[in-house]
Amino acid sequence: MAEQWKAVCRLRDIPLQGWYAVARGLAWQELPGVRVFRSDDDQVVAQLDGGEGRRYTVKVAEGRVYLDQNELNAPASRAEAALAGAFATMPHA
Repeated sequence: MAEQWKAVCRLRDIPLQGWYAVARGLAWQELPGVRVFRSDDDQVVAQLDGGEGRRYTVKVAEGRVYLDQNELNAPASRAEAALAGAFATMPHA
């Protein structure tokens, strides 16, 4: 499946050695979000909040940070897929 990029923040919105929170799923699902981290040399990494170690594809262009919408929509685990039920993934808008 081709990547579908979603702008999530500006690079400067992520504090150095800090993180920026990105929500996933529908509001009522209460799925863990994604934390986007930035290093001193502006390297950006995104991973699932809660320490499960899942990483997300990141693209930085013209000062904006993008995540792959397909990865954001996909359940992060089998348990999450079961919890979300038929609404585990959201259709593309």
